[in-house]
Amino acid sequence: MTHRLNVLITGVGGRGVGYQLLHAMSLTQGRYRIVCVDAVSFSYGLYLVDSRYIVPLASSPDYIPTLIDIIKRESIDVLLPGTEAELIKISGARDEIEKTGCRPIIGSRSVIDLAFDKAKLYRWLDEQGIGVPRSGTVGNWRALVEEVGFPVVAKPSGNSGGSRNVAILADVAEVEDYIANFPGDRDTIIVQEYVGDAESEYTVGVIIASEGSIIDSIVMRRNLIGLTLGVSRSIGGKNYALSTGYSQGFIVEDKEIQEFCEALSRRMEIVGPANFQLRRHKGTIKIFEVHPRFSGTAAVRAEAGLNEPDIIIRNQVFGEHFGRQPYQTNVAAIRALHTILVPMQDLANVPTVDRQKA
Repeated sequence: MTHRLNVLITGVGGRGVGYQLLHAMSLTQGRYRIVCVDAVSFSYGLYLVDSRYIVPLASSPDYIPTLIDIIKRESIDVLLPGTEAELIKISGARDEIEKTGCRPIIGSRSVIDLAFDKAKLYRWLDEQGIGVPRSGTVGNWRALVEEVGFPVVAKPSGNSGGSRNVAILADVAEVEDYIANFPGDRDTIIVQEYVGDAESEYTVGVIIASEGSIIDSIVMRRNLIGLTLGVSRSIGGKNYALSTGYSQGFIVEDKEIQEFCEALSRRMEIVGPANFQLRRHKGTIKIFEVHPRFSGTAAVRAEAGLNEPDIIIRNQVFGEHFGRQPYQTNVAAIRALHTILVPMQDLANVPTVDRQKA
């Protein structure tokens, strides 16, 4: 690297991807100057940096103009989105942002559109012969149940981060009740085969270089305990569980899963960061989430020696080449919440951007 980069990280609340990126970047020994933004002042990561701002929600028409004002004001070189909503909005304004000289670290719009629509993603994966849980819709879930039996998993096709609106359902009445009370467009509901068990779930990170080659990958077998345990039920004397978006567990060596996820990264033509969630089911790999973005496990991986944001920035901005990294395996990654005490005056005085004066 030839000079210290100015990096803007969005969405830096304590459990979010943005904060995980901030933690990972803090391990780079002062290589970067970090600026953080969030939609609310009650956000942990804001108070770990000297330059911070409040921005509108990603859904606001003022979000991108405000972000660009901050990019110009702070001479930002690299933009790291910390939430999916912001990533999607930034991907639509990529050209406008890049005109400022700032590089957003995001995948292509086509990959983002595919991955963040689960119904579309599952159809594509199935067409490619890649193992996915058998899935149905509001219109054909009964046929699915006849094929796979109960329990099933119900979730929205999009916006289910952190297991939002995800349920394990035990019978027909519960499926009907879930559909009737779904807080959104019912046509977006996916009903899916429950696969594997709580001991067979993995989250996998893959780093793909700018020219499409694989730099490295890392496998964590999730331990569904504490904040990692999402929806759980006992049905017919058997326990069923789903994870949340907060991962902890065991960083392991698993060549089969690594090769599977690396091959899928290449097939999807992902560049930069990718994250996969999957389970082993009856001797096969069943994938149920593909995220062409940084993961909420970025800080854990960086602590183990695989610092994804640092490697990707250096590859994309400076053209540095990387091979496989000597990160730690066969270790348990145990996480805890942290507390920061912020004077009320500081909380009230996080700057916003007055766009009329910008």
